[in-house]
Amino acid sequence: MIPIRDTIPSRGVPVVTWSLIAANVAVFLFELTLDPEELEVLFYLFGVVPARFTHPAWAYRLGFPVDDYWPFLTSMFLHNGWLHVIGNMWALWIFGDNVEERMGGCAFFCSIS
Repeated sequence: MIPIRDTIPSRGVPVVTWSLIAANVAVFLFELTLDPEELEVLFYLFGVVPARFTHPAWAYRLGFPVDDYWPFLTSMFLHNGWLHVIGNMWALWIFGDNVEERMGGCAFFCSIS
């Protein structure tokens, strides 16, 4: 069953949830402006490529930064198409406000990143 909405009203404004949705949409719109080669480079540099961390020599030969762990954070903002970004943002919209309210905005943001 696909959730349409939740039945638990928020008592506050889910600022962190809205900010995460806005950031994800902004990055996705940026992805749409790139040609396929640039998009591939973006995904390799900012996405989690397992071989980059398990085979540092391979990563170094291909020009990846070897001691760079930012992709574990930045990969959350990369999406591979309209359905992917819409599905993820829909789930964040439905459930994020309740989780943010329960945890608090700062703890919610820190737990995601």
